Amino acid sequence: MPANDPHDKLPTTTEKVKRAKEDDEHIVPHNNLPLVFFSLMLTAFLAALDQTIIATALPTIVAELGGGEAYSWVGSAYLIAGAALCPAYGKLSDIFGRKRVLYPSIVIFLVGSALCGAAKSMTWLILARALQGIGGGGIQQLVQVVIGDIVTLEERGKFASAVGAMWGIAGVVGPLVGGALTDHVSWRWCFWINFPDLQAGSPASYCFSFLNLNPHHGKTLREHVREFDFLGLFLFVGGVRCQLEVGDKPATIALLVAGCVTLGLGVTVEMWTNRSPIIPPRLFKTRTTGLIFFTVFLHAFAFFSAAFYLPLYFQILGASATKSGVLIIPFSVFSSVTSGLGGFIVAMMGDYRPVMWVGYAVMAIGYGLMIMLDERTSIALQIIYPLIAGLGLGALFVPPLIGLQAAMPVKDMATSSTTLGLFRSLGSTIGISVGQAIWSAVVRQRLAKISGVTINLSGGALADSARQIESITPDSVRLQVLHAYTKGVSAIWLANTPIICVCFVAALFLKKYSLKRKIIRAGKGGPEVVPASDIPNDIEKGPEEEASTEDV
Repeated sequence: MPANDPHDKLPTTTEKVKRAKEDDEHIVPHNNLPLVFFSLMLTAFLAALDQTIIATALPTIVAELGGGEAYSWVGSAYLIAGAALCPAYGKLSDIFGRKRVLYPSIVIFLVGSALCGAAKSMTWLILARALQGIGGGGIQQLVQVVIGDIVTLEERGKFASAVGAMWGIAGVVGPLVGGALTDHVSWRWCFWINFPDLQAGSPASYCFSFLNLNPHHGKTLREHVREFDFLGLFLFVGGVRCQLEVGDKPATIALLVAGCVTLGLGVTVEMWTNRSPIIPPRLFKTRTTGLIFFTVFLHAFAFFSAAFYLPLYFQILGASATKSGVLIIPFSVFSSVTSGLGGFIVAMMGDYRPVMWVGYAVMAIGYGLMIMLDERTSIALQIIYPLIAGLGLGALFVPPLIGLQAAMPVKDMATSSTTLGLFRSLGSTIGISVGQAIWSAVVRQRLAKISGVTINLSGGALADSARQIESITPDSVRLQVLHAYTKGVSAIWLANTPIICVCFVAALFLKKYSLKRKIIRAGKGGPEVVPASDIPNDIEKGPEEEASTEDV
């Protein structure tokens, strides 16, 4: 071949990846990080708190407002509204700027809180909770995006871990605070408590005054409207909404199937649209990012099964709602601790994979041990087995986010982060739905074999009847019923354990991407450029599909 053959001058795909990574710059604006980060952390905490604070207040709310048939919707309306718009938050923040999405989200959250506290009927409360969820979902997603803007990728694990730990703390504090306010003040203050914390002079207000972000160079509104993928957004929101149903009724299963079809159409539209996609297909073009989305979905699937059905297990054994909340505190606390430690370890090691390997291994052991939980298990083991599971699963909240952001260029940070949130939301709600289907099926099958039992076997009535087990006579029948109920919960852990093992195996195939970037620090003295090192570590020596221009 001649020496001047033009093909000799074409860069290889590996060289393209390396060149793109070398050109990837992260401009870090100057901020008073302790002040700004504390305000972001508190704002995220309040949004997370509202997911759990009403758990102990719901019986009182229903007694005052009525509408007991819509009991579960008071909690799920908040989650559904926030999760359904997950794909949009990152895209909108890229288009209009972070502050123009974060600040309206805070305002919407406060308006929703005010309307919840003033509710005169259950319908009013549910609609207000949905509005509050739209704001809360925006806060949760944008806090992570803003942290990605103002903190380097090498240090991001430490900050993201602190925010992740807030979720665990909110899970413990929420029911306790909600119960105290309901018993001693009013259930309405479960919502109005947000105002003293988010008013002027509070740490959250510092976001408005002291948060510095890079200037946003946007387009005109007409250009945004012409490029925005409205069809893709509609399909994703509709598909996610169908997925966020809890139950085992035929209508629920039909919605789950319809949601999968709608999401599939949304993916197809994103692949072929000429507009700017809500979820760019390039996020899924590498093995590493695909595996991260896959494992995050299954992790949330298993995590929310535990968060939802461990309290049910304790109530089956005779614990009150309050006591079951106390018994699950070790699980929540230790998962929060390892959530905080996970990000720090990633930052120290410069590698997110070892934490994920250990996390999934410990999580699988914990869930495997929980299979043995039944009515004869000692109180010590009832605490220790979930605690082991919590140690593992808590460490898996932050490393996937860091790995995803390391694998994608800076320009995709917001979209990739909110897409990760979407997969978490889908995994959590589908996990609850599948868990209920497994539990109901096993309990019905076992109860059908017990003579002399007159229990309503419908889905909702089956869960309510768990509180009536103690009153069943004679004792021989009661013990059989109790065993049937506990084995139904054990079946959930039996189904989740191999799923977690699959995640462990999948994590072994993750590629190590360097956490270093070319950093430009904005300050009073002018920009300071910190060159990236270890760029060659970003280049995959493995499968062909990783070393492609779609990596960037």
